[in-house]
Amino acid sequence: MKYPKIETLWDRDPKTFKVLPWHYRLPEFKLVSNWLVTEKIDGTNVRIMLHADGSVEYGGRTDNAQMPATLLARLNEMFTTDRMRAAFEQNEDGAWPEVTVFGEGYGPKIQNGGSYRADANVRIFDVVVGQWWLNWDDVEDVANKLGVLTVPVVTSIDWLPICAGDLEGILSFSHVALYEAANDHLQPEGIVCRTDPLLFTRRGDRVMWKLKYKDFE
Repeated sequence: MKYPKIETLWDRDPKTFKVLPWHYRLPEFKLVSNWLVTEKIDGTNVRIMLHADGSVEYGGRTDNAQMPATLLARLNEMFTTDRMRAAFEQNEDGAWPEVTVFGEGYGPKIQNGGSYRADANVRIFDVVVGQWWLNWDDVEDVANKLGVLTVPVVTSIDWLPICAGDLEGILSFSHVALYEAANDHLQPEGIVCRTDPLLFTRRGDRVMWKLKYKDFE
């Protein structure tokens, strides 16, 4: 399963490509009064898949995506078959549920992630069991069972950022870099906001959006 695209909060100016505040990318965004905010990590999307026979498979955002060797080695270390099986219950027929754990791989030579830490790492941000997307509390529960971290939860907001200053007021430094490299000066890439519990558009997509500092540059 490929991770669905997360829309930017605002539409973009077709000439400058900058965002246009109050021009909602999706109409559902203006109907939500509370958003759960997580840090957007500058890395690469990874998938950890548990299949019905109990086997575990690793992948990038797409089946053809190339993955750095250091990141693949880290995935093998963090998401072993035993850990994945222990995190999810078998069905009555003995089969395992089809599970996809989505995470962000980051570190040296992975996008611009070298400032986060000295080696490759993965934090998870979503889990699908069968056809069900898990709510955030359940994503955190899966992370605890696997012994891994989620992307940092920053806060919750009941308003929408319209400029870089608003973003800075929400997240002025990377929590990942602070936690993993004692670096409190790294500007984060941006934020990802979702409803909690999950809400869906009429197309069946989750109501969530992203916003980056560079969207205002």
